[in-house]
Amino acid sequence: MFNFLVVRILESNSFTLPNTLIYGDVELRPASVDSDKELTALKESADDHKLQFDKYSYAARICTIVSSEEISEALSIALDRFSTILDLNASKFHISNVDISEIGFVKNLASGQLHPVKRWGFSPSTSFVMSHGNIQRMDDINYILGLDCELSRRYLRALHWARHARHENNSQLKILFNWFTLEALLKENENDNIAANVCFLIGFPNGRKTLDISKTFLNIVSNHHRYEFWKKKLIDELDKIRIFRNDSAHSGYRLVDFPKQTLDLYSQIMIFGTSRSLGAVQFALLNNIRTLVEFKEYMPYIFEQTARANDIHGTIIYSLEQVLQKK
Repeated sequence: MFNFLVVRILESNSFTLPNTLIYGDVELRPASVDSDKELTALKESADDHKLQFDKYSYAARICTIVSSEEISEALSIALDRFSTILDLNASKFHISNVDISEIGFVKNLASGQLHPVKRWGFSPSTSFVMSHGNIQRMDDINYILGLDCELSRRYLRALHWARHARHENNSQLKILFNWFTLEALLKENENDNIAANVCFLIGFPNGRKTLDISKTFLNIVSNHHRYEFWKKKLIDELDKIRIFRNDSAHSGYRLVDFPKQTLDLYSQIMIFGTSRSLGAVQFALLNNIRTLVEFKEYMPYIFEQTARANDIHGTIIYSLEQVLQKK
């Protein structure tokens, strides 16, 4: 375990401070206390995020010391702590955007090494479309836009929430937006529990509908030593995500009210749930299925046409196992 000092700059239109304030294990401090090395790290962080550092030079800094194995984990723990302090301060600065910018650094207190906060993993990138001639071809988008049925309307509503989830940095909101995606696709009424259907579409068929799936195909799909474990666990976890959704939306639960490991697992399940469900519904629309009831009736056939054993074993089960091993 290492002790890391995590420092982030607040948004440029948040607030400035004349002196340092201490709130439990979180410190809010003025920009004037930055050392030369810290300023260099902050500017490097701003450059990496393509932000003009001058706009943030007077904003308050928010800091905490975290014990963790990795920098990425330290940043995540720090953000949880910062959230509560910013919520409390937002009530004092009504006209300000009390939030954290992308700029910051992490300092290893044992070695003294500074690590500017940079863009981790993949970030959105420009896509280049090849020309197929001057005459626009009829594609899936045109076809689905031309439909006016229950399932197409559900699909369009679901895509709205899926797009918001894709680029959402807040893990709690990302999970919620993905769950809204699934509800828009699959929920028939207020009392409908969609967990079993989501589990089915991820790659783990259940209930009487499994009788309509080819036994040969079902044997291929289930031929993995952890398949039955995840088949049972996914139903349980999806029901917990449903409760998580209700607690977040109706009871005001915040990110800090849930363990990071739980959020990581929920997030991974939701990524697979939304992508596979959207793919299945698109396949259904392109094959003349027009209502949710009809979609659910043909789900075994759609599953056989869209599911792949290599995807279920090598992508879904493998990824879920990786998350579980971190717990």
